[in-house]
Amino acid sequence: MRVAVIISSLLGWPLLQDLLAQGVVAGVAVPASGREETEQIHQWLTQAGMAPRRLSRAGLAEELTSWLTALQPTAALVLTFPWRIPAAVLAVPPQGFINVHFAALPDYRGPEPTFWQLRNGEAAGAVTAHRMEADFDTGPVLAATPVPIGPHDTHGLHRAQLALAAVATGRALLEALRTGAPGHPQDEAAARYWPRPSLADLCIVWQEPAEAIARLVRAANPWNRGALAALRGQPLRVLGATPRPETVDAAPGTVVLATPGQALLVACGAGQVLQLDMVALEEGFFTGGQLANLGIQPGEVLGTLPATAAAVLPQVQLT
Repeated sequence: MRVAVIISSLLGWPLLQDLLAQGVVAGVAVPASGREETEQIHQWLTQAGMAPRRLSRAGLAEELTSWLTALQPTAALVLTFPWRIPAAVLAVPPQGFINVHFAALPDYRGPEPTFWQLRNGEAAGAVTAHRMEADFDTGPVLAATPVPIGPHDTHGLHRAQLALAAVATGRALLEALRTGAPGHPQDEAAARYWPRPSLADLCIVWQEPAEAIARLVRAANPWNRGALAALRGQPLRVLGATPRPETVDAAPGTVVLATPGQALLVACGAGQVLQLDMVALEEGFFTGGQLANLGIQPGEVLGTLPATAAAVLPQVQLT
């Protein structure tokens, strides 16, 4: 068995390495996107003597058909790709195209499921390999590996765990392809498509419970440099936060404790309290205690970043 591999993100790199070590890779392609991770993968593969094919969005169907016809793989594996695979190409390999989706299906379809799984407080994610159909993230599931989400896991940490877990998914997938397993249909009644998070999705709303805000903070760390708030009208990014057991009688967003060098506590919804562990300003990264050193006083109110301010903030692409 030989497979063609299409990859654009380091999420798929451990699995690609394992496939290469097994000697089952007929060829590799990357999008001509110029993104840092894609270029890094291209460089590594070129240095290893397997220069990947660069695919352009314009004429993608013709490029893929030509490439796959020359390689004659059993199947094509997609390990993250920024563009829709044209439906006319899906049947070119004998066993079609297989997508490796870095989340549980059908619950978390979409381009950035890791953010939403952490934001929603899920106990586990997954790496799911499924046959590709015309619609995104549909098609029978051939293999899946659950990946626990710990109470302190950030987006970056869970992403690294997903990348490693994909190796087991890939090995199970190869076995399914060898045996001709049809896969399990996805339950469309349970399916949900999650969009790429907008800037509004990344902004802290202090009226939410402390745990919900802490989940948002973890879901936005490190790729967005944290969740967004406002301090004295300027952007404040929160990268680490811990819910506290005490309650207070204060408006959401109010600083209720600011001890220099020790702690900065903020009121949230229902009188709950959130400890700000790590924040970022234009001047640098600070612990909550260090932020208190800068003159933040109890009674000050942290705001929700206005849309006009959020619109000018740089946002990093996730995959």
